Amino acid sequence: MDINALLNPAVEAHQAFEATDEDIYEAVMDAKRAWEEPAKSDDVDDESDAPTCNEALQAALLLQKYTKALDNPFARKLETMLGSFGQRTRTAGMQNMKDTKLISYFPLKE
Repeated sequence: MDINALLNPAVEAHQAFEATDEDIYEAVMDAKRAWEEPAKSDDVDDESDAPTCNEALQAALLLQKYTKALDNPFARKLETMLGSFGQRTRTAGMQNMKDTKLISYFPLKE
């Protein structure tokens, strides 16, 4: 495999040409809205039985591993949707992070 095939897989090149200008515009606007909107908290009430963010990501990963063993169109669509869910969830988590300084992790010597 040459470096060009490694950096530009045929699957990605094929999918890029199928995208219309409207598709690209919508993807950019969705990303912009996600960046500008305050991320919703993953905090749940103690009375609720809703899974935590980490539990949902673990379930999605387990389902992705299962769908890789299947060979049908629905499994491919589900695998894509689960990947998108994981990516969006991690992006929202990163947006909630606060900047810290390296020195805040080490005690000051007196």
